[in-house]
Amino acid sequence: MLVRQTLLGLCCLASLPAHALDLLQAWELLQLQGPTYRAAVHERAAGLENRAIGKAGLLPQITARASKSRVDGTQEQENLLGQNIENDLDYDSQNLSLQLRQPLYNRQKMVEYRQGKQRASYSEAVFDAKTQNVAVRLASRYFDVLLTRETIDLSRAKLKALEQQVAAAQRRFDLGDGTITDVDLAISRRDLAQAQLIEAEDNLLVALRLLQELLGDVPRQLASLHPDFPTPPLQPNNLQDWLHKAQQNNPTLRARQVNHGLAEEEVRRASSGHWPTLDLVLGYTDSESDSISTIDQTNRYNSIGLEFNMPLYSGGGVSARVRQATASREQAGEEVNAAREEVLSATTREFRGVQSGQARIRALERAVASSERAQDSARKGFLAGSSTNVDILNAEEQVFIARRDLLEAKLRYLLARLQLAEAVGLLGEDDILQANAYLGPELAIGY
Repeated sequence: MLVRQTLLGLCCLASLPAHALDLLQAWELLQLQGPTYRAAVHERAAGLENRAIGKAGLLPQITARASKSRVDGTQEQENLLGQNIENDLDYDSQNLSLQLRQPLYNRQKMVEYRQGKQRASYSEAVFDAKTQNVAVRLASRYFDVLLTRETIDLSRAKLKALEQQVAAAQRRFDLGDGTITDVDLAISRRDLAQAQLIEAEDNLLVALRLLQELLGDVPRQLASLHPDFPTPPLQPNNLQDWLHKAQQNNPTLRARQVNHGLAEEEVRRASSGHWPTLDLVLGYTDSESDSISTIDQTNRYNSIGLEFNMPLYSGGGVSARVRQATASREQAGEEVNAAREEVLSATTREFRGVQSGQARIRALERAVASSERAQDSARKGFLAGSSTNVDILNAEEQVFIARRDLLEAKLRYLLARLQLAEAVGLLGEDDILQANAYLGPELAIGY
């Protein structure tokens, strides 16, 4: 389970205006004030109360009843002489009783006690799943902001280079060394770059809003990626080991398994409608009343006894509830199987994502270097007359694509490592720390 809010998170909040927010500080801020996470915390707290609720049915139940009444009226009756005699009815009556009922044998209450513990365990598993999921969502949205913000910088650099190319093409055309086709082609590339920049700015606004949805706030600066980007091998570097971990620890799968056990107990609870109950009943009564026949009468007595109830026939309702609970149990069992397959598929996908991400990053690093060399060669070749204006435009476009693809591949690699940890149910603050180690330089997110 991921750690909850810490004193460091409070310090992080105080430093937000002055320093860039990194991924670890964003996680601490989310725990402190993120509405999605806070809702999960309260949901868990509510679920844990099921233990006490289930246990309550096995403990003594004490009830107290008190009543006080005033009678004011008249009574008419005929005496032996045939005369009607009217009597005033004016008296008080009050009653106090206490009863303690202790179940001695109640199969349904025993099942509900076990279900209470299972429901609490279910809420724990759901909270773990939601906590790890929201951590991955936070990282994904944090990385989306980085990608869209740096895409804006790349788009601006590309637009600036294309504007210079438009000016150069126009000068050559004016001097008679170029063609109008070169000018039109350069202008079209520049206009397309302008449109791409506008789209990138729109994407940043959306990415910031999605980040704010989780954090409840958005900092002015974020920590961006370090230039150095090592990709150490996974430990263990074997898919079967990760699949075994997933089956043992994934909280969503664990929640489904607990839910299946809960459905098993529900069958027993439903069938308890055919079983007898036995209660120990202790009572105390204190009553006082006045009437025509009883003046200042006081009754005080204690009672103790056993109460046995045996259901005989309930119109077939108990049998129907048993059949209903049995069908729900079978459904829960199939949901366990489905969840297991989903977890294994997710683990396999993220494991391969991390492995292929390593190779993709190295390949794109080489692609960036080679595209920059190609761009430089195209410019030199143009001056020497061996390259055309189209060659320069294509080279500049390729540099832009390679740089953006490399940045995206790095962020996807970090996210894949977090998603792999989530898939096996072991995503913790140490995983966030590892991802956070790749961040450092400050990046202003306004534009």
